[in-house]
Amino acid sequence: MNRNLFHLICFLALICALLPIHSKAQNSCIDGKVTNNGEGIANVVVTDGNKCVLSDKKGHYSIPASANTEFVYVSTPSGYLPQDSLNIPRFYQKVNFKKTATYNFELKKNPRNDNNHLLLVHSDPQFFKEGNFDHYSKVVDDCLATINENKERDVFGIDCGDLAGDRSELYPKYIDCLNRTNVPFYRVLGNHDMNYGGRTDETSTKTYNHTFGPAYYSFNRGKVHYIILDNVFYFGRDYFYMGYIDERIFQWLEQDLSYIPKGSTVFLAMHIPACLEEQPQPFSYNSVSMGDQTVNASSLFNMLKPYHVHILTGHMHYNRNIIHSTSMYEHNTGATCGTWWQGDYCLDGAPIGYGVYQIDGDKVSWYFKSAGHPRDYQMRAYPVGSNTDFPEDISVNVWNWDKNWKVEWYENGINQGEMIRCESIDPEVAKMCADKEKLEFKWIGPIKTDHIFRATPQNKNTMIEIRVTDSFNNVYQTTIKQ
Repeated sequence: MNRNLFHLICFLALICALLPIHSKAQNSCIDGKVTNNGEGIANVVVTDGNKCVLSDKKGHYSIPASANTEFVYVSTPSGYLPQDSLNIPRFYQKVNFKKTATYNFELKKNPRNDNNHLLLVHSDPQFFKEGNFDHYSKVVDDCLATINENKERDVFGIDCGDLAGDRSELYPKYIDCLNRTNVPFYRVLGNHDMNYGGRTDETSTKTYNHTFGPAYYSFNRGKVHYIILDNVFYFGRDYFYMGYIDERIFQWLEQDLSYIPKGSTVFLAMHIPACLEEQPQPFSYNSVSMGDQTVNASSLFNMLKPYHVHILTGHMHYNRNIIHSTSMYEHNTGATCGTWWQGDYCLDGAPIGYGVYQIDGDKVSWYFKSAGHPRDYQMRAYPVGSNTDFPEDISVNVWNWDKNWKVEWYENGINQGEMIRCESIDPEVAKMCADKEKLEFKWIGPIKTDHIFRATPQNKNTMIEIRVTDSFNNVYQTTIKQ
């Protein structure tokens, strides 16, 4: 063979071999810039869900590409908002490896001082038909009133999952209805937001991702770091799931927290509770225990130890506050739909409503807002004979109670001390669930709750006053006329 021809063939072979490498190299990194009015913003955390990086002093970032990358997104820094911050906050972009592209994020300055902000926490709206939105609109109206009472604050919301009851076609109506608040709402993936029938958990978030973006992410407001996690793990058969955080999410969370100074205030929202007991019991591996709590919550708690943490969860359709430690508090928020839009209460007797968190710097206070009621509506009392578990006693349901609260009672103006906490069914819920003909779902029934308090009056025809003092020394009171 002619030597020149041989060299030409070798050269062409080398070019052919390098072409795929060059083509692949074009997609070996995800690149872009984070800006405000065209000016780069430094030290913004950008992630693809696998790797977290910081933007440089000109706002540039570059992330090594991973085969399973679906989104690239920013952890919005304090003082800034995504350019489209209403409807669905657009802090993310979908990655397309089939074409070369840069992924730029233009942020806008928050017009309000976000050091003082208000957080509204919803959970489990769980719409299963169009008619549910007539009731939901009343909750949104109540949110609007709360927002209008706090016009000086930066306000946003988090919805802790089960955004629809396996009816993703209702998402647009849900989004439009909640968008009347004119504040951004960040979403959490719930078990009723998943796709079932796929081979693995990895395919179960497809519809949610298409509508709301990544299922785990973070952002910042003032001095607080907010984290949204996906802890609903699909088993891969029929309708089985458990509370579980996989290794990919844990590795991402480690990186995300590495940019947050120790001792900071962190809010972490996920759908299934972390742990429903202050003193965890030996774990039972059955469908109820695995589906209602996070199996590997201890690993999450260890990761969060250096911070002051508020965990926001839903799923249970009741209110429960769990103090895991002096620096870790879990708020399980009752369902916005109550008992699946069948009545005015959740399973524990808590009214349909939402959590309200007031954040001033790193100081946090909170209360539960019952939709359609004044802010100080924090309990419901019953006269003697109302509670079949304790027919000789008065009783009261204090739905946002935790162990730092005090529940006292007065008979004829004389302080009788603290009431006895007990497990019981709320009489109103028992009544609501008794008439099965009025229930669309016949399986709904009341549950016992441990935020019921009772006392035995000396005189059945006396005037009883109940005074409740919360963790922030707010006093609420109601009276019972026998």
